[in-house]
Amino acid sequence: MKRLAFLFPAFALVLLLSGCCCKKDAFFASPVPKGDIYAATFRKGEWDKNKWFPVKSPRWDYMGAMVQYDDHIMNRTPELSDDVIFRKYASKVYSNLMYREKLKMNVTISSVMSFDHRMAPEILITGAIGKSAKGEDEHRDHYEIVLFDQGLNVWHHTYRNGKPGWYKAAYLKAKFLPKKKYEVVVRLEKTAKGKQMTVSCDGKTFGYMDDRLPETFYAGVVGCEGRCRFYDFKVSKK
Repeated sequence: MKRLAFLFPAFALVLLLSGCCCKKDAFFASPVPKGDIYAATFRKGEWDKNKWFPVKSPRWDYMGAMVQYDDHIMNRTPELSDDVIFRKYASKVYSNLMYREKLKMNVTISSVMSFDHRMAPEILITGAIGKSAKGEDEHRDHYEIVLFDQGLNVWHHTYRNGKPGWYKAAYLKAKFLPKKKYEVVVRLEKTAKGKQMTVSCDGKTFGYMDDRLPETFYAGVVGCEGRCRFYDFKVSKK
């Protein structure tokens, strides 16, 4: 039973974004470089938690949370080996934080991230957020840009008649190493030929056209299927 305790909120140990338990002046936003819309490092005490909020996946019946470390945040996981988490708890460690301000097309989103085992830190893009049966913020139609040991995937998650679905919209096959920091960069643009997403990481780039990409959207980070670490998050018009 102790191993299952990580599924439930632990307010003294994990990062929960509630104004009632966090004084605003206890946090300091990172200075935003010229040309950036938003920039933050996830170092302890150096980012404004009030600018973020957690959202659950409609696939799972729990709300995850991020744990604060000295120079990064990580999805909440049980104190077990990486291999055991991957084989037995992959569906139990989903944690998502979304940047509170809504963005619009012709923007670049990036995050420095790493994974301890095989997968799967992500950047998530969503046009709208719904509510679960319990009244919690819950994803509907959204896109996940996923880093893992064998490449990068873009998953389009759908929500129809109260049921979630998903398919792989684009991908890049490449080798990425565990416990190494990578900057994943996602560019969303509206061109004369339609909407497009371009993804870059470690000198590799791929993209695809998709007119279902939302005009305005929220963006954030997700850790799932293993220990996933996030070191910063940036939004730029470049």
